[in-house]
Amino acid sequence: MNCSTGSNLGANSGCRYGRSRSSGFSLVELVFTSSIGLMLILVLFESLLFCRRTAADMRCRLAADTLAFDVAWDVFNRQTQWFDTNASDPADFPIRWGWVPATRATAFAGVSTNDIQCFLSVRPNGTPITSWEIMTDVRWRQPNGGWVQLPQPYRLERHRVNRNYFRNAP
Repeated sequence: MNCSTGSNLGANSGCRYGRSRSSGFSLVELVFTSSIGLMLILVLFESLLFCRRTAADMRCRLAADTLAFDVAWDVFNRQTQWFDTNASDPADFPIRWGWVPATRATAFAGVSTNDIQCFLSVRPNGTPITSWEIMTDVRWRQPNGGWVQLPQPYRLERHRVNRNYFRNAP
């Protein structure tokens, strides 16, 4: 309906409610659009929090994976003499969880150094000993209080070979 004023028409002729009612939003429309806008803002805020938690969890998992890998290869690269003196009997090298030093725990996001533990086990195989099984794992505490551990521990097998004998250069 055209509610414009004309010379022969009155101000509200042909309009049911008049010009003042049709010129803006009603209270119901305003409440409805405000509630949809608020819901969208809350969904966006919650998705940002979820992305932040997921990114922190991925960063901690990557840091734990790197730490377990470094510890495993650090032990693997030791000389055979170290294995003979420290891990010749299963009772010599006890299976244990140890705290990670603060210098190695800087990559963990939002986790204090008292909340990161590393597992290291070196077990001899065979009689006489022909190889050693090196196993490392890492666990850390989440902000909600629960512990998270790597899905698979690192397992390496170190054979009784001094790698310094296998050099290409003279």
